[in-house]
Amino acid sequence: MKLVILSFFFLFSLGASSAESAPCGNYGECDEFAPQLNNLESLQLGAVTFMNNCYGCHSLKYSRWNRIAKDLEIPEEIFASNLVYGQTVKLGDTMNGSMKKEVAETWFGISPPDLTLVTRLHGSDWVYTYLKTFYEDSSKPYGVNNMVYPGAAMPNVLASMQGQQILSCKQVPIIASNGGVKRDSSGNNITEEKCGYLKTIPGSGTLSTEEFDEVIYNLVNFMTYVGEPSRADRERIGWYVILFFIIFTSFAYLLFKEYQKDYH
Repeated sequence: MKLVILSFFFLFSLGASSAESAPCGNYGECDEFAPQLNNLESLQLGAVTFMNNCYGCHSLKYSRWNRIAKDLEIPEEIFASNLVYGQTVKLGDTMNGSMKKEVAETWFGISPPDLTLVTRLHGSDWVYTYLKTFYEDSSKPYGVNNMVYPGAAMPNVLASMQGQQILSCKQVPIIASNGGVKRDSSGNNITEEKCGYLKTIPGSGTLSTEEFDEVIYNLVNFMTYVGEPSRADRERIGWYVILFFIIFTSFAYLLFKEYQKDYH
């Protein structure tokens, strides 16, 4: 019995830890991401972004074309003619990607990973922050680096939308030992220059910062759905289960009180 209980708590803790976001490297705390798995418009836009910008290198081999079309309420004819790439692809096939492993290793030095479960592995917060934190770095083969995953062997495929993002410096307040901000005799904050902050050059991309963040949100929302397609249904059914237990407990308590009358 003890072994069963210990196994249960081990599995519970494992599941809880997998749901947490991984640390976001040099960026610090990951940006918060709250998925909206019932927002079909967001999921559909995210699917379009993924297929147009990510699927050329990455696969979703644990997903099927027709399952995504059904869940996102996209008619199969429209889905097949606009989002399915490949003359021989059938809607019942798994999404194995369009790039051969040998070609990928020649181009990138490593085969791009499958992304079906990436949000479950790292957390949606991590993926969301990662996709927004590419910056120009001439020392890297593709001219970019990433704050969340330094040295990532991946070009910034969304750079044309985001624009030129660089590391910059700025003046930040000096914190005193008591936790407050240091001030001079005139009461002005004492600052020091610190570098390593991301800065997007205005007008260098086709989208504004807010528009690009929305594109990334929709993309990660779609990837979160792909990682667990039944999550929205599971969460919805969960509320009914909780309601059932509340009602059942109430009736059980009333029955218990009724039985208690026989003992007094």
